[in-house]
Amino acid sequence: MHPQPTILDHISWLHRFQGYFDPGHAVWAAQKLLDGLEPSQDPQSAARIDLAAGLLRQALVLNPCDPNVRDLLGQLLPMAGSSPDLQAWFDALPRNVSGLTMEQAHPLIEQCGDDPARLEQILTNSGEPLLQFLGLTKFWQWGEKERFERWAERFIQKPYGPATAPLLAWAAWKSGNEDRARELLNQGPESFLSLNLRAELALREGEADTARVHWLRSLAWEPHQPHLRYRLWELDQPSPDMALVDKNKVHIGFYTFNKLETTLRTLESLLASNIGPSQITLLNNGSTAFTPEELDGTVQAMAQGRPVTIIHLPVNIGAPAARNWLFTLPETKEADYLAYLDDDVLLPRNWLACYLQDFQLFPKAVVVGPKGVNPGATRTVQYVYRFFQETGNKTIRFTNNAPLFMDLGQFDSRRPCLSVMGCCHLFDLKKWERLGLPGFDVRFSPSQVDDLEHDIQIWKAGGQAVYDGRVEVVHLQDAGRQAPKSKASWAHVWGNHIKMEHKFTERELADIDRESRGADQIFWQAEVMGKGS
Repeated sequence: MHPQPTILDHISWLHRFQGYFDPGHAVWAAQKLLDGLEPSQDPQSAARIDLAAGLLRQALVLNPCDPNVRDLLGQLLPMAGSSPDLQAWFDALPRNVSGLTMEQAHPLIEQCGDDPARLEQILTNSGEPLLQFLGLTKFWQWGEKERFERWAERFIQKPYGPATAPLLAWAAWKSGNEDRARELLNQGPESFLSLNLRAELALREGEADTARVHWLRSLAWEPHQPHLRYRLWELDQPSPDMALVDKNKVHIGFYTFNKLETTLRTLESLLASNIGPSQITLLNNGSTAFTPEELDGTVQAMAQGRPVTIIHLPVNIGAPAARNWLFTLPETKEADYLAYLDDDVLLPRNWLACYLQDFQLFPKAVVVGPKGVNPGATRTVQYVYRFFQETGNKTIRFTNNAPLFMDLGQFDSRRPCLSVMGCCHLFDLKKWERLGLPGFDVRFSPSQVDDLEHDIQIWKAGGQAVYDGRVEVVHLQDAGRQAPKSKASWAHVWGNHIKMEHKFTERELADIDRESRGADQIFWQAEVMGKGS
């Protein structure tokens, strides 16, 4: 019998999964930790209070304008204690607390829908700092760089500007404006966010030791940052061996339907990355928006002599069958590894070497996948790793694919997980064969949940999936401003989800959940905390 996890275990895992809680979620988690606690000196109670205080500290730094979080933290600090750096930051907050609460401000933001002009009008007519700050973060989430920068310049001059400067600096950094990020770092009191960004800037300059110092200072400021333990562990790992791409036989396959422009951008990105002698196959999945001759000509012009095999199908057979077709090719049978790409991704140069290195570190891994980010001027998180959130009799609920849209470095490391993003994943074919894995289930055609379900099959067969946050892939399908699905589209998504739920027994799902979380926990305890701290 496995002991039932405590509320401390549950919230600690959620925190490690999410990196940082959304401030509203952090308040919920802190209240869960504090519910039912009696004044006591026992270690469990003390640990719950300590973690609750840490979550509220992080929530306030991520949104200094929230009066509720500020009040809760003020009540808890006498019990939990605080570092001199935290107290200095807390004391620097404006004395006049925002007149609006989150319960009042949030609906005003949400009523704008996806209309940035309407949101801008609301901000123009309101001087409430909380409302203006929430509007700023919404512009960030939408990738509205010009609006974000314009309103950030106004906000930084106001009373709450210095406290929010580190977070605004992160937005500037993710927009590619390093000079502005450095300026903003010097406009507010030091916090864990500013120290973490200084570490990123040091890494950009190749100064790993300086980055380590900043991260250790950040942990002294805010100890409850599990993702920094992963980052410190990563600092001690060898860089990917670029020779791996020449030592291993890799087949790279992708398929397209009616997306000529993004397919060419994907191919251009692929050819610019370090893939060595890997073979490339593009499957034209019954496209009708362009002719086979057009695709042949543009691909060959882009490839400039690099062999790219093109297969034309007369009809669209859907994503699962397209993957299976690529799997059956002679190029795959001759390979050690098979990479599947979507036709709308931009790849980092070292993606393949990173993935091949992962198979050395994680001997049970069958598939590895990336951190997916949205396109646009400001990079935001689209998809990281997933676990089961709930399982039962014909019931599957997954964790959020993007726990927090802000990319603050919290997803830039490696870990085992239940499932990875399918837009750029690499499979170990020898393990696939040894475990007797099935192909992708064509009952999920044309798409949706087929890659998720296949990752579940990997765990059921005794393999593992591994997330590699070092590999940042731009997915050109923007989830931040995605057009709403039609009723028919949602019906298809949920129909496929129901099919997936009926493929596994309740016991199988429970076993897979235990195995995937267990592998993640073992890696955290034995590798990250055992060797990285």
